[in-house]
Amino acid sequence: MRIISHRQTVETEYHIHDFRYVDDDSAGYCFDVDTAGKLLTNDYVPLANYQQCLTGIINGRKTEDWGVKTYTSCYAEPAVGLCDCGKEVTLYGFTNTCECGRDYNMSGQLLAPRCQWGEETGESLADILQIQ
Repeated sequence: MRIISHRQTVETEYHIHDFRYVDDDSAGYCFDVDTAGKLLTNDYVPLANYQQCLTGIINGRKTEDWGVKTYTSCYAEPAVGLCDCGKEVTLYGFTNTCECGRDYNMSGQLLAPRCQWGEETGESLADILQIQ
């Protein structure tokens, strides 16, 4: 297998407008906003809640505007390899199977056929599956 895209860590930045209850600053509301602080709306954002937070009272409770905050999120983008058959295989887990049936590990190394798994170490299927 030839690695065509190495595993990489991806960082994304996002922004929220944070509102907290005056009587309990561990609870409140936050809304996704753009870099300028403009509300990003979608089907899951109750616009009425945002508008009430801006007034300082929501559901009869006073809120305090804690402003726009910026956070960074990180995740791993898995490597992609080119199988000997020519198909791309995403290497995201312990065992990654190509459409042709070959199995690869996360590093792109070809694994023995599944019928041989455990044979080189003397393990039986019962050992592998931890069957008593």
